[in-house]
Amino acid sequence: MKSMKKLAALLLVLALVFTVAGCGDKGASSSSSGNTLRVVMQDPNVPIDTNMGTQAYLIMVSDQACETLIGLNNDTTLDPQLLKQMPTVSEDGLTYSFELKDGVKFHNGETLKSSDVKYSYERLITKGLMGSLFDQVVGFKALEDGAANSLEGFKIKDDTHFDIVLQQPYAPFEAALSAPYAVIFPEKACEEAGGDWGRTVLYGTGPFKMTSYTAGQGIEMARFDDYHGDKTKLDGISFKFVNDLNTQVMEFQKGNCDFVMLDTGQYETVTNNDAVKDKMHSFNPIGLVYLSPNNEIYTDPKVKEALSYAVDRKALCDELLSGAATPAKSFIPKGLLGYNDSLPEYEYNPEKAKQLLAEAGYPDGITIPVVGSTNYQTLIKVATAIQDQAKKAGINIELSQVDHAGYNDMNKSGSVNLSVSNWYTDYVDPDGMIYQRMSATTTQQVSNKYNNPEFNDLINRARQTKDESKRQELYEKADEILTHKDYGAIPLYNDTMFYLLGDNVKNFEVTSIYRYHFYDAELQ
Repeated sequence: MKSMKKLAALLLVLALVFTVAGCGDKGASSSSSGNTLRVVMQDPNVPIDTNMGTQAYLIMVSDQACETLIGLNNDTTLDPQLLKQMPTVSEDGLTYSFELKDGVKFHNGETLKSSDVKYSYERLITKGLMGSLFDQVVGFKALEDGAANSLEGFKIKDDTHFDIVLQQPYAPFEAALSAPYAVIFPEKACEEAGGDWGRTVLYGTGPFKMTSYTAGQGIEMARFDDYHGDKTKLDGISFKFVNDLNTQVMEFQKGNCDFVMLDTGQYETVTNNDAVKDKMHSFNPIGLVYLSPNNEIYTDPKVKEALSYAVDRKALCDELLSGAATPAKSFIPKGLLGYNDSLPEYEYNPEKAKQLLAEAGYPDGITIPVVGSTNYQTLIKVATAIQDQAKKAGINIELSQVDHAGYNDMNKSGSVNLSVSNWYTDYVDPDGMIYQRMSATTTQQVSNKYNNPEFNDLINRARQTKDESKRQELYEKADEILTHKDYGAIPLYNDTMFYLLGDNVKNFEVTSIYRYHFYDAELQ
């Protein structure tokens, strides 16, 4: 009898094992929990407030709840998201007139007004990271410097009509308003929330509203039934924080989530995983990975040029990244207006690097501290590979890692000597690629500190004209100065990115604009 009981127990255990295994095997194509899309992601470790941060995971979450005046579609076209129509522009190109949609509601029930738009833009300029989006608006400098308490060029007519007056023509201004940092918040609620904004309190106008943000665990969002546009077919989105990249893939494989953004360094591992490899999708973001030197510390271009010669970009792309990247030779990537195809490919030449260092006063080599964020493991791997490569050139790289909040603090304080960084344009224009990252307006707020008057003049003139041939010429010259003369930024590679998507998710893709339109998705 005991033997029969043991046999029965064994059969029961086996049945349970096969049941669990069956669930795991179905993972990537199993249906979601109800009609809620499940996303696994790294913990952004910051408030959900794109006025204050530029991280991809932060934008992923924010895009579902918060909106900009003008939206950016997957096909790169612009959409008057919170407006009745695209703004009208005066003949001199200096005055943009806007009319808000009627009755647009924030998640707390307040109605969107012109004053909320003005408040949000002033908040970005005075407290945020990407206020440079508005540096052509009359009164920008005075507001940024604290000499004024409001943006002079923002003229409110009534609750739904306002003008924005520029100090000079700014060809990509409408596109700049679609950047994820230019989101609109309700003034009263945002001010009342103070430091809780983006954590316990977040009100946007988007199709989903945040219902909870549990530090270290995740974020829950529910459909906003008073949304001004087409209603999403999802009931909600559940963002679960899992910092270990391999565990993220396992969660997908087990059927515990519907979407995972992969790190480029995971490409080879996932392609060899028969359970999920067919669920992998790719896209080519408009941007690059590059070395970002502190140009106030390393003032001699020869030192930075030596760094460039010390890096074997082909080995990084072919070996470390398993072919999921191509060597870059410019800051503006191929396919974007301003790309300079005539620039030479970078050469890997440790002996040339040694020679340049000697000429710069470092005949015995140089030690350079490099710091990286633990949130970007592939960039850490790239830094480690460069550390090994650079030894042959007499460059000793001291690599350290800090959490992302710590990295942000170091970067803002100017205490990062050198980093492996990335940048992907937030709107489809070279202005979003090179001006918003490398102009003196931006670099002085972080550790890069690049500031060349000739370069600044070229990119400023390029944003004033709509003549594409003239813009092409100006951006080509600017890129050459930045990346092949000053080495203010040292391009490494242009990467392909990947994500895992369950078979049950329809009408969703990530494209070159690198934005996450989950609200278009359906679960089957």
